[in-house]
Formats: sequence, C-alpha cells, structure tokens
Amino acid sequence: MVVTPLAFDLFREADLDAERVFGYDHDGVACYYAHRYVLREPRSDDGEEFYAAPAYSESVSAWLLRDERWLIHRVVRVGEDCGGRGFYSFSESMPR
Repeated sequence: MVVTPLAFDLFREADLDAERVFGYDHDGVACYYAHRYVLREPRSDDGEEFYAAPAYSESVSAWLLRDERWLIHRVVRVGEDCGGRGFYSFSESMPR
C-alpha cells in the first residue's frame, strides 16, 4: 500500500553523525523519507581521558501511502546502552 521510490537522494553531514534520505516516485514526488542522527557528549572512565559517547539518537523512516498519508516509524534511544523504543504513527505530511 506504499508508493514505490525509484530514485534516491542521500545527504550526509560531514561534521556530525547524521544523514537524510529522500526517495522519489516516477513523477519526481517524494514518497520515502528517512533520517538518523546521534548526539554525543564527553565521557571519561578515569577522569583523564575523554571520549564522545552517544547521549541521544533518533532514526525515522517514512513511506507515502496510496491514500496520501505517511506511515512513520521512529526509534529513539537515550544513552549508549539503550536498545531504544520504536513506534509507528500516521501523518498527513512528510516528517522533517
């Protein structure tokens, strides 16, 4: 029940751990969308050496349905050891 994408554009942020994907149907209309990003914070195990640990991350995939609604799957993770929680929703517009 989704519109099938035939072409894709991928955008990656060089300085951040983030990317965005757009998929387009045969008319050039966006029918697929996805993004993911990770926010990091400095952490240390010994107080001397620091590393960037994931503090928050989000991934979203969305498909345009034939009835012109968007089916959205979102996964949010808090912390580096969290498996995250995913959920589905519907929207009248493409997520941003």
